[in-house]
Amino acid sequence: MGARKFTQEEQERIIKPIVRNLIESHTKGKTTIIALQGGQGTGKTTIANFIKRDLTYFKYKVQSFSIDDFYTTAKERKALQKKYKKNPFYQIPRGMPGTHRVKELHTVLKNVKEGKPFSIPHFDKSKHKGFGDVLKKVNNIKRRQDFIILEGWCVGIPSVTSKQLQKICTKNRINLKSIDPREYHKTVIKHITPYLPLWKLIDTTIMIVPDSSSCHKLWRLLQEKRLKEKKGEGMTKTQVSHFVDVFLPFTYLCYEKIKSDIIIKVDKLHNYYQVKNV
Repeated sequence: MGARKFTQEEQERIIKPIVRNLIESHTKGKTTIIALQGGQGTGKTTIANFIKRDLTYFKYKVQSFSIDDFYTTAKERKALQKKYKKNPFYQIPRGMPGTHRVKELHTVLKNVKEGKPFSIPHFDKSKHKGFGDVLKKVNNIKRRQDFIILEGWCVGIPSVTSKQLQKICTKNRINLKSIDPREYHKTVIKHITPYLPLWKLIDTTIMIVPDSSSCHKLWRLLQEKRLKEKKGEGMTKTQVSHFVDVFLPFTYLCYEKIKSDIIIKVDKLHNYYQVKNV
């Protein structure tokens, strides 16, 4: 959804301490890769833009992009849907582990670390009536960057057992059996493994954590309401509920198991009320 605009007071209280922390821990001549993780509607892109703006103000070279830019083609994701035709986690158009070009992203991050040129692809979510597809154009970066911001809900997602995931869902009042009565989540867990080498290249992790799991649905419903007002179409309340539900188990896996360096807390009204170093 993207959060509302930050007030000047929030920028002073939330963004500036993060930027100071990043600058203090940065090594001249190296590239710091920042992971910005948070579930649906937490405001990752907005926060990434503010961090980038402030770092650029201090003359640092910064690029930010989303793991969404590395989605596989529509053809590949449709083949995945067909392969797992009864699996609710893969009947949504994209998002789950297994729907990204992991090898390409790994090459980009390695080149980033080595100060070599790299290219960021573009993914258009509006293509094929919202199914989305990869575009031919790319953003070519030729010079070493001081900071790279990689954002996405599953950035840093760890591998766990089915029992561990069930335990996390119970703790956070997420009804996994209702979402996934046949334990299709085990397939998602298998698809996490190829992502693990990516996370080893990350230097700093910033996590945006809402007060409760109900916030994601609340924010997504608000987003669809605005979309309907603007374009006259959008998902129904039932569709929104299902779309958010399938992400929740793995979103809370991230919240519970990723070892973050900085945590930003956000309430249901989208107030960013706390930032803390871990």
